[in-house]
Amino acid sequence: MTSVEVKIDNSVTRQSGPYCFKIQGELHHLTDALLSHSNHPPTYAQIYILDTAEQLNVRRLNNRNLDPVVIDNLQTMLLDNHPYIGHYRHAYELTSLLSL
Repeated sequence: MTSVEVKIDNSVTRQSGPYCFKIQGELHHLTDALLSHSNHPPTYAQIYILDTAEQLNVRRLNNRNLDPVVIDNLQTMLLDNHPYIGHYRHAYELTSLLSL
């Protein structure tokens, strides 16, 4: 529902041995408003308030190099198990009711 933005310190990733991920500086989570702007495609949590078929279409468009079956399986897993999806949908429903 968010994306992580970091500056990776490559000085430790160029060495031999197991892969090490070292963050230099601050860790940032990128997110957007719950409702997308009319001329922008949905991102982050905005995707979860769409109906299931539309979610899958957005994910496939954003990840054209990935196997569509894998994307479908991952989406199904998220929808079945992620505890916050219901919260985002409920917040969207409340927002929609308030705008009437």
